[in-house]
Amino acid sequence: MKSLLTATLLLAAIQTAGACESFGIKGQLSPDNQSIVSRQPIALKEQARQYGGYSEAASVIEENRQQMLRNGQIPATVRHQIDLDLTGNVIQLRCWAKKCSTDNGDHTCSL
Repeated sequence: MKSLLTATLLLAAIQTAGACESFGIKGQLSPDNQSIVSRQPIALKEQARQYGGYSEAASVIEENRQQMLRNGQIPATVRHQIDLDLTGNVIQLRCWAKKCSTDNGDHTCSL
């Protein structure tokens, strides 16, 4: 619940500022799911292309985030980092979805 409140406040701040980030974070778990072995930037526009739009990508990533949080085999500290990373990605994708729905002429919105 705390991360949801933080995410909501962050989304409001981002939307007020009018700027959406271009990159999110992609992580890779170890084979035994006990640690994150790498975290690297991922182009959110590529995620939107892959899933058919910014809103669609946000929905898929949110679903993945929730599944990861329910996975009791992943340590709490790892789940927490996954939650932070994926929540940030979802917030940014929603920011782009909102921006592109109101400003169709923006060339950065074309997929």
